[in-house]
Amino acid sequence: MARRDRSRPGAPSGRFEPYHQALVHRWCGIVALVAAVLVPAFLLLDEFTMPPGLIERFATYRLGATALVASQVVVIRLTRPSRWSFLHGFASTLIVGGMITWMTVDLGGFDAPYYAGLNLVVAANLLIPWRTAYAVANSLLAVGTYVASNAIWGGPFHPAVLVNNLFFLGSMATAAIVTASARFELIAREFAARTELLEANLQLERSRAELRAARDALWSEMQVAERIQTALLPQGRRVGAYDVAARMVTAAEVGGDYYDILEAGEGRRWIAIGDVSGHGVESGLVMMMTQTSILTLVRENPALAPSEVFHRVNGVLRENISRLGASRYMTLNVVRLEDDRLVVAGKHQDVLVWRAETGAVETVSNEGCWLGVVEDTRRAVGDQAIPMGEGDVALFFTDGATEAMSASGEMYGEARLAEALARVAAGPLDRALERLFEDLAAFRVELVDDVTLLLARRSTAAAAVPSPDLRSA
Repeated sequence: MARRDRSRPGAPSGRFEPYHQALVHRWCGIVALVAAVLVPAFLLLDEFTMPPGLIERFATYRLGATALVASQVVVIRLTRPSRWSFLHGFASTLIVGGMITWMTVDLGGFDAPYYAGLNLVVAANLLIPWRTAYAVANSLLAVGTYVASNAIWGGPFHPAVLVNNLFFLGSMATAAIVTASARFELIAREFAARTELLEANLQLERSRAELRAARDALWSEMQVAERIQTALLPQGRRVGAYDVAARMVTAAEVGGDYYDILEAGEGRRWIAIGDVSGHGVESGLVMMMTQTSILTLVRENPALAPSEVFHRVNGVLRENISRLGASRYMTLNVVRLEDDRLVVAGKHQDVLVWRAETGAVETVSNEGCWLGVVEDTRRAVGDQAIPMGEGDVALFFTDGATEAMSASGEMYGEARLAEALARVAAGPLDRALERLFEDLAAFRVELVDDVTLLLARRSTAAAAVPSPDLRSA
């Protein structure tokens, strides 16, 4: 664990120090550059304020100091920041402060008012963002050089003047030290805040990456589940006396709609259509359990009545839903295809039947109960026969079709679906199914529920032509 910077609680020293050293290094270069410009510029002031006998000597001092700080600028530019970068600030103070101090010696020592130039040197603490200890040392270096040099070589002086000079230098040093300390604290806090923000951003980016990975993994699993579900749904084909065409479009990756086309022994043919409450994997799982149960039942006992198949599937589904801890139910029609009629059991959407002889569409209501709601369905669900003449077409659908909404909020409705069926039923069954989906897509503004349509037409060829791609049940 990284050690903390004791000068500024909360700032990690291992990360703050290089940043602070770079700041100090850069600002020491700026101070040296400013000195290289201002020191020779003050020759103009010397021309008007200094005794004529000292002009040449002061020019030598200034040019020498300028050469030194200019060399310092080059050195700073050519070197990297380090823990010793603050020494450049001390060097600038010693060069410029020493020059001013030696001028005061030549001008009479402590009594010379030229000491005021040292205030600019002390003020360098305001520019360099160093620690409080370095600001104190820099001020002491400037004032100490002045006091020591004039005490040794400056000659006689008035004590009151010395006290005055030291008071003003000390006041400037105090102000500079306090300001430098506050500035360092602000820099450290700003760095800590920025570091925390960067760390938070990095953590957020890591979280986003993890979320994207989880999303991609889930999406991949959902795609697999969708492919499995789609693979389990049969394609349209000839089933005994009927041609059947069906399609399901899901609103979620895994839908809750269900349909199937089955052939069992003893010449029994079946279709089934239903809708599980909700969407997603759980609904898809219930759908597949229903499909498996129906397939097993009609394979083991082809002579079962549709109502008995419904009852037994209900028992299996109630137990499995209970084990899942889910709250699901399902509408379902189990339909046995006979040469001249459809035998229907269960509770689902109405059945629309287009009569080839008249071109009219009849609505056949079915009564019963939902799967997974009551324990015993025998009293509620019976077998209902729908006569089918040659060429008649029955349309089974889920509520995703009739409850589709337009941009104005109007529902597609069963009447509109019946009208669409009347327009297309005379044509090829696959094309009729495609046109029904096209009409729905043109009407709705958004697919919010699964849509399943299944068309069954009684063929004039009856069962004489067996299906080449029948799925054995």
